[in-house]
Amino acid sequence: MNELRSIFLRSIFIGPLLLTWLAGAQEHRFEDDPIVAVRKNFVACDVLSQLQRVMGNPRFLLAGECEPLRAGDQVRVYARRGPYFCIYPHDRMSPCKWTHEKALSK
Repeated sequence: MNELRSIFLRSIFIGPLLLTWLAGAQEHRFEDDPIVAVRKNFVACDVLSQLQRVMGNPRFLLAGECEPLRAGDQVRVYARRGPYFCIYPHDRMSPCKWTHEKALSK
């Protein structure tokens, strides 16, 4: 009986905390991501390390894991890590791809 009471009391206190935490974790999904223009032709890659490899040696573009960005295209900025941005096209949802800040307008 004491065990059931203990479980019940823990669920009363922990449940609302978990719901609050989960709501906070999903909060970004409801914010507007900024839309920026691509300033110059460049590439966007699935993984940041791929982008860094391509920037160091353009021959790695043959792997097909990066796609071209054309000057004038509109993209949404999802995340930023140093000089790198994770972007996706503003008109559709797709996995974000990494590009360098020099390719985007401010």
